[in-house]
Amino acid sequence: MLGTAAVALLLAAPAQAQVTPSLRSQLVGHWRLVATETLREGDAPVSVLGPSPLGTIIYTADGHVQAHLTPRERPVVRPADASVADARALARYTAYFGRFAVDEATRTVTHRRDGTFAPGERDIVRTIDLTGNRLVLTTPATSVNARTQYTRITWERLPAAPVAAPFTAAARQAVAGTWALVDHRTTLASGEVRQNFGPAPRGLFIFHPDGHTAVQIVNPDRPDAPPATAAEADLRALHRTYLAYFGTYDVDPATKQIVVHTTADLNPMNTGADQARYYSFEGDLMYLQPPPAAGAAGGSQSRITWRRVQ
Repeated sequence: MLGTAAVALLLAAPAQAQVTPSLRSQLVGHWRLVATETLREGDAPVSVLGPSPLGTIIYTADGHVQAHLTPRERPVVRPADASVADARALARYTAYFGRFAVDEATRTVTHRRDGTFAPGERDIVRTIDLTGNRLVLTTPATSVNARTQYTRITWERLPAAPVAAPFTAAARQAVAGTWALVDHRTTLASGEVRQNFGPAPRGLFIFHPDGHTAVQIVNPDRPDAPPATAAEADLRALHRTYLAYFGTYDVDPATKQIVVHTTADLNPMNTGADQARYYSFEGDLMYLQPPPAAGAAGGSQSRITWRRVQ
């Protein structure tokens, strides 16, 4: 029999219960797009964006989500200069941002969108299948010609982004966080101020401490026609009123510069390029400005104001 002292020790020992992390906490992070497939009953899966698409979905601990999905092969032309056919091809870029909520019981995530490149539904629901570093989001099933159909989107968790020389990982902390758009304006040499995305723009910039980043900006006053069927004027307006790109970033505190190494951009002319911005702070505000050489001709200068999400 156990002695009194031994029994007392057993009773006093804390229980080592296994705590299963929530689905929400497991979603938080950056994910690389692997495949987007449509599955119809009786048919083989059909790739939606090709064999090696580009894309990311980012879930932040503060409840924000941002998604980008695009074919790797797109016309290499500025949307403003593209033919109608090329402009529609460029519009095969799914981009949206907002907040997310997870239902642990049904294993679903709801994306509540504040901005989306292709006008449409505000909230979307996806079923979650999470195994190790692989995440599969599945759309609700529908019936097409009496056959069940749904879309399966597969993601892979991204590790921390490598640091480009001569930057340091610690320098990223200067701007790391989630930022909501306050203002986007360009001041011309004449002193005239133009609000590039309207008087009440929406946007989200995520600078994760691990070196991944994504940004989207939208002018809410835009056509509501889907890009695939929009008239030419509306199609061009949809491109003109939306900005979206993602990649990795580095920071130079000495020159107060952020350099985004762009993986993909709604404007394909910027895909693969480094985009530099000077940064400064005022309280919880951050101001971003392109270097003078990247500004528009005639001495004009753009400034984008962001507020840190608390």
